[in-house]
Amino acid sequence: MLIANISPRSMGKTTDTGMMGHAFHEAGYRVQLWDADESEHLTQWSELADFPFPVEHNASAKFAEEYAPLGEDGIDIVDVGHTENHPHIADSVLKVADLVIIHMEPSMADYQRVHQPRTSTPVKTMVGRSAFDRPSRTAPPMWVLLNRVRPNVRSEGEIRGLLTDADYNVLTVKIPVLDDIKQATGFPVENAARGPFGELVTELQARGLVKSA
Repeated sequence: MLIANISPRSMGKTTDTGMMGHAFHEAGYRVQLWDADESEHLTQWSELADFPFPVEHNASAKFAEEYAPLGEDGIDIVDVGHTENHPHIADSVLKVADLVIIHMEPSMADYQRVHQPRTSTPVKTMVGRSAFDRPSRTAPPMWVLLNRVRPNVRSEGEIRGLLTDADYNVLTVKIPVLDDIKQATGFPVENAARGPFGELVTELQARGLVKSA
């Protein structure tokens, strides 16, 4: 099972990837993360925090040909390089992804960069065209995860509505804006499955997007 975490620009994707990896690990899954971002921020975090699972690096257009997945009984999660700057990396990962999760803040700026960018290809278009390079000739399922969500603001509902109207699937679980999450990338992670990322694992299971461990 390979999950592609994707976003046009810096939208909390790397932090979400690391936290998701720990939540799946704590839930009993075999986990392997892939750093497909040229910044190598996920790799840096894993080295500082001594992640309890492997983190491999491959930020190239050869990802689909070179990666070695865990297989059916494992969860591979890819921190994909920004689609605005590195579409060749995203295109390669999308050839082999089983699930695509778009990570974005519920803001108009992020919505525009995802859905109607001025100078790059929309994420939905990239995912859709990947079907031509996949053995099944079908694109992987795509869902949106809202992160950095502030409490008691209208923007979350408004952006959810815009995404739904534009035929995006939006996960019910949201990642709140918390210092413990925002500052996580320099430190070890504990009890990830007890918070919103554990709830995310549960929702993905309930929707049939990932198998139970």
